[in-house]
Amino acid sequence: MNFEGAQAYLRPRARLMSTLGEELISNERVALTELVKNAYDADANLVLIRFNPPLQENGGSIEVWDDGHGMSPDTVRGTWMEIATSYRHRNPRSESGGRRVLGAKGIGRFAAARLAHVTAITTRRAGEPEVTLRIDWGNFTEGDAYLDEVPVSWSTAAPYVFMEGGEAERNFSEVTRGFTTASADARPGHGTVVRLEGLRMEWGREAVESLKRSLSRLLPPPPPAKLSVPDQPEFAIYIDVPEGPLSHLAGFVAVSEALAHPRYRLIGSVDVAGNAHLAVYADGDEPVEVVEENLRKDSGRPSCGPLKLDFRVWDLEKPALQPLFHLDTGARNLTEVRKLIKDNSGVTLYRDGFRVQPFGEPGFDWLGFDQRRVNNPTMRLSNNQVAGFVYISADDNPGLQDRSHREGLIDSPEYEELKTVILQAITRLEIQRYKLRRPEPGVQPGTGLLTGPSGGRGHGVFQSFNLEPLRQVATERYPNDVVLGRAIEEATETINEGVRKVQEIIAQFSRLATLGTLVDVILHDGRTALARMAFDLRQLSKITKKVEERDVDLSAALVDLRTDFTAQERAIDRLFTRIEPLSGRQRGRPRQLSLHQSISEAASVLESEIARHRVDVTIGGEDVTVTAEPGDIRTLVLNLVSNAVYWLSTTPDGTERAILIETERAREGESDVVDITVSDNGPGVREEIRELIFDTYFSDKPDGIGLGLSIAGSVVKDFYDGDLWLVSPGPLSGASFRARLRRRVG
Repeated sequence: MNFEGAQAYLRPRARLMSTLGEELISNERVALTELVKNAYDADANLVLIRFNPPLQENGGSIEVWDDGHGMSPDTVRGTWMEIATSYRHRNPRSESGGRRVLGAKGIGRFAAARLAHVTAITTRRAGEPEVTLRIDWGNFTEGDAYLDEVPVSWSTAAPYVFMEGGEAERNFSEVTRGFTTASADARPGHGTVVRLEGLRMEWGREAVESLKRSLSRLLPPPPPAKLSVPDQPEFAIYIDVPEGPLSHLAGFVAVSEALAHPRYRLIGSVDVAGNAHLAVYADGDEPVEVVEENLRKDSGRPSCGPLKLDFRVWDLEKPALQPLFHLDTGARNLTEVRKLIKDNSGVTLYRDGFRVQPFGEPGFDWLGFDQRRVNNPTMRLSNNQVAGFVYISADDNPGLQDRSHREGLIDSPEYEELKTVILQAITRLEIQRYKLRRPEPGVQPGTGLLTGPSGGRGHGVFQSFNLEPLRQVATERYPNDVVLGRAIEEATETINEGVRKVQEIIAQFSRLATLGTLVDVILHDGRTALARMAFDLRQLSKITKKVEERDVDLSAALVDLRTDFTAQERAIDRLFTRIEPLSGRQRGRPRQLSLHQSISEAASVLESEIARHRVDVTIGGEDVTVTAEPGDIRTLVLNLVSNAVYWLSTTPDGTERAILIETERAREGESDVVDITVSDNGPGVREEIRELIFDTYFSDKPDGIGLGLSIAGSVVKDFYDGDLWLVSPGPLSGASFRARLRRRVG
């Protein structure tokens, strides 16, 4: 038979309904949140979530009541019963026009299938009959029926639930009795109730607490008056639970009082071009810094669009938490204060005033705060001490699109730019926090020199001496054990005091020894991994040759992949070569060398980065011959030049970018010295951080580790009895650093 030109049609099996519910909705908490969002889109003022026992798998029920517009019979048939309808694309605002709707794909209804075996919906629009639907989701998974062969039971009748004196009015009146808000004036003549019968999971204390915590962040807390955020529509959520162990969880979902009392705060806005107006607060109502600058740093990515920021930050040590303990936060001890902060931590994203899942959820560290802290524990914030609120809109931020499974944003260039801009902003808060927590500086060297490594503050390695893992386990297993909590607090204070004394004793000796040991570990483990990577790349090359005979396109793709990985392997190997002089192993013997040649060889390591950012590097001055270990000069130059290249890359595209490296022999008293000066015409070092830049682990870069200047200063000081300084003014208009070598310069 000849079927050329014939047409066929896709016809889904009924089990697709169950599959969509499980695949599009990641868990039951998100599923309930989807039903609440449906109520929000229907202009509801009040949502009641009622848990009916027994709250066990295959038992009990959950009811979701709202006082929204409800649905007419025509809406149920023509919109609700159509899957993936384009209704919300055609109507992006709620019926009242006051809300930007949260649903757009027409698939949120599958949340009910994720929660229970049976869904019963009763809904009424004002002036219309009441509609009831009953869906047994098991009918869609049995047999091989097609989707259009499984009937859904529905009926219309005179109002019974949503009417004067009806069940809806009684429920809402019971909840709002004693409250004088617009939500208290629930409208009984219309709305929707979704009854979920035969629960698919057990709803215990932990599950309901997690739901309540998640819902508490659905709408942001009241924004500061300084931040011009549109007024949020009145929208209240009430959770009703049966008498017993869950009783304390009943009530209106509210923002934690702890959020109103941060120690540090960042408030401000960023426009579509990246121009920021930010204010940083610390222990007071007056800003310690006002930031007016561009945060996009000449990014090649498209703009993420305008946004507004409200970041609240706490220190988690005992002295910093004492003031919170005396506030009405509901916490009985410092352990519970700390838990309150951690339960509300994370950076939440709000689009048109409503939360985008899963931003702000515990463990969803989308900005990488915890990894930044691992790299730099002294300066960086961890995710569990930050409560951030980021405000965007669907109209002004079109490049930030939801993933199809309803959680997170698509990994687009705009999303990457959003994260970059936010990290640029939060770095300014981290700097101010670092300055407040920094010990008093020591004596600074040099007349006419702004600052140097002698003022370094010590080492972040001691940050690991804490009982936080023990505290977390104790809090989870024994949340009500006050005695245990206090014992851990006292032990933590004892350890902190001991660490402080140890730091004071060994600070002057530990810098180079600690760094050398760390570099030894990195070189050993890193090069072992590189050797394995090289072996795997050779195997990939063999596989590629075999594949080429069968699939030319796949072979070409494998070649590209191998080329990219090989380039990355070589880049890491070059990095290890750069830090090898700082290891604790025996160094090579110093020899006579030309400074210009050594500097040129060091700069060539950064050749690709220099070319990518279109930087002009010039080596000038007297070509001095010194007796040195080549790796030392390479380490010094690489750290200073790589810093200069980074800051030059933040200047506007098209700007002339230049680095000048000059060497000269000079006299200091009765002795000869050799100076190496690295200057650039970038933005320079801001006045307020000049005394901080040589501190170990301090960095003004969003992802900086803060070791570059410390490493360079250690090499100059420990091997050449020299100093590294920031000098002003320098040969070029930006930052200028001068390394003075006093030993082996003859």
